[in-house]
Amino acid sequence: MTAKQRELGHVELHGLGKRYENTPPAARPAVADVTLDIPAGEFLTFLGPSGCGKTTTLRMIAGFEKPTTGRIVLDGADMVPLPPNKRPMAMVFQNYALFPHLSVYDNVAYGLKIDRRRRAGLAEAVEVAVTSMNLLGLEHRFPHQLSGGQQQRVALARAMVMQPAVLLFDEPLSNLDAKFREQMRTEIRLLQRRMGITSLYVTHDQDEAMSLSDRIVVMNAGRIEQVATPVEVYTRPASVFVANFIGRASFLPTYATDLAEGAATVPLLGTPTRVAAHPQLRAGQDAVLMVRPQSVQVEPTVEGGNGVIVSSVYRGDTVDYEVETAHGTLLASVPDPDADTILAEQTTVRVRIDARRAYLLPADDTPGRAGDDAPTGPPADAGALHPV
Repeated sequence: MTAKQRELGHVELHGLGKRYENTPPAARPAVADVTLDIPAGEFLTFLGPSGCGKTTTLRMIAGFEKPTTGRIVLDGADMVPLPPNKRPMAMVFQNYALFPHLSVYDNVAYGLKIDRRRRAGLAEAVEVAVTSMNLLGLEHRFPHQLSGGQQQRVALARAMVMQPAVLLFDEPLSNLDAKFREQMRTEIRLLQRRMGITSLYVTHDQDEAMSLSDRIVVMNAGRIEQVATPVEVYTRPASVFVANFIGRASFLPTYATDLAEGAATVPLLGTPTRVAAHPQLRAGQDAVLMVRPQSVQVEPTVEGGNGVIVSSVYRGDTVDYEVETAHGTLLASVPDPDADTILAEQTTVRVRIDARRAYLLPADDTPGRAGDDAPTGPPADAGALHPV
């Protein structure tokens, strides 16, 4: 019976915060006022740059960090007083945290062996976990005899075999190469859907967050910037910071008129155009227009051009251009390019923007601002971490 079938795994975070003892009073806390309601069976990803507080939040949920403020509630029970080994959770670590002197089988079985209540049916449970993670035939190997991808599967099997109410992931794919990362993403998502375990995932990789998550929590400087589905975060970001962190975008300084019903009129490349607008945007407020590269079309022209290509980068599946216009620099991404049609630098082009996919945001921050500052308090890996 899965966690979802038992209706376990409903996580609530109420005003969760963390300030380390050596933090100056005027400095921001590592985490501030994180409040979330996470339904049972959801795959939720904490995403953000280094120092944004995502790992500290996960460590508090796991029990490796004690919150300064707030509550962590799992299925109605307060988790804060409980040590990690008393919380019905399992964690998959960035460095796998396998026992080097134990075989694959013994690594997977370790948690069941030390829990007297779980020893009955141990062999069957381990066999199911090993089979589900495609580790059959490797049971008697040791970690040093495995590839990185195989080690990660062992770590997943060890967590899954415990049938936790909540599964925690701390950047588990960062040590794998690009091909294996993509493969493991697919395997993790399929496994999570099949078992229905509430999963909380930490990453700074936007592709992982977009491909894995039911919802994404974008964090910045210890606070939540936005909680939404991948589609909402990408197409309707809550701020310029979110828009810039999730994918690539151009930001054109502009002004808005006729704000009404979630839309506004802006001078798009000199032409008054109706675009979707952020709900908090107000008349007379400075604004920026977010334009994704896929929404920009460029055509070479001799006359009537409104842009010049200043950079051309061929990426195989796309060719990416930077286009200088009178209104600012635009990024354009052309899919499946033909080698004969790739435009050279300094080519004069006619630029068109799909206004239906543009989004007007308050100019309350700039791309790449907060979140890049150093984290407050000890580094994210401070303190010993042990498998749950």
